[in-house]
Amino acid sequence: MKHLLSFFILILLTSITSESNSQQCGNRTLDPEIAGFLRVIGYIDLTIEQLRQTPIEQLKYPQLPVVPYPKQDVQKIKIGSDSIPVLVFNPLHQNNLPIIIHYHGGGFISPLVKGLEHSLWQDAKTYQAIVFAVDYRVAPEHKFPAAVDDSYNAFRWISENAHQFGGDTSRLILMGNSAGANLVAVITHKAKLDKISSRIKLQILNGLPADLRPENMEKSVSYQQNAFGYFQTKAMCYFAVENYAPGQTNNSSVSPILAEDFTGLPPAVIITAEFDPLRDDGVLYAAKLRSAGVKVWEKCFAGQIHCLIGLRYGAEALNVFERMIKTAMSESLIK
Repeated sequence: MKHLLSFFILILLTSITSESNSQQCGNRTLDPEIAGFLRVIGYIDLTIEQLRQTPIEQLKYPQLPVVPYPKQDVQKIKIGSDSIPVLVFNPLHQNNLPIIIHYHGGGFISPLVKGLEHSLWQDAKTYQAIVFAVDYRVAPEHKFPAAVDDSYNAFRWISENAHQFGGDTSRLILMGNSAGANLVAVITHKAKLDKISSRIKLQILNGLPADLRPENMEKSVSYQQNAFGYFQTKAMCYFAVENYAPGQTNNSSVSPILAEDFTGLPPAVIITAEFDPLRDDGVLYAAKLRSAGVKVWEKCFAGQIHCLIGLRYGAEALNVFERMIKTAMSESLIK
């Protein structure tokens, strides 16, 4: 059970690149590599009752593999009046680089764990940027709005102070996976209300939970198609919500798709996967942005599961995922 739970958090946490085919979704054919991945890990579904009976510490601190990287490439700092922990990755050791503020996944339950650090370091190299990884407070000890407050306050501080670490504050990107993607979407709306959204040149949303209302989970086609059997399940989504924001899912800072006005938000990269319960959330959020005149780069990865987990790293060529982000960066970061 503990082994399986570690992989449960891995799917919610990991930022991974892919060499997958990425044709249009709709054929309902699971990628053979992903099917093999699920067999290798001995995947079985957990019910909501089993998740509730699992010690929360097993979910908070999964045993993800720790891959080494040069320690001189990272600084560990605490920022703001709340001393929010942040890791600053600059493997290029250069100045005037674009800034990526990264918000990890983990169902609003797991903090930033050491097993994610190598992928954050790799992102800084891949995108030739300085990555600020925000270790926001998590549930159930710190329920909504703690994660939103930390995430937004970190954005404001970094947007004003990142030059101290070699970052170019005129080229700032927000990136989030799963729960982190939800926080990025919320931040952009809050920044708009505070009239500082122009600081954000691009938002990257991978596996976005945009509508956390229970009624959405019950009516969404992708939630029904992928309720179980593909690792990220409807039960997992219910479990995350009841720990993070019980009774508050009608709040647009929990379900950002409920925001009243999408005009003027930053351009967005939106990544979805065919076999993800959250697929429709990303598709509908992209449509909301487009209808408000926001530039969107969108891709549904056929045959794949939540956050494109389980794919091999592309060693020889830039994969589709990276090319999308690099294209969006090149178009959005022009001064």
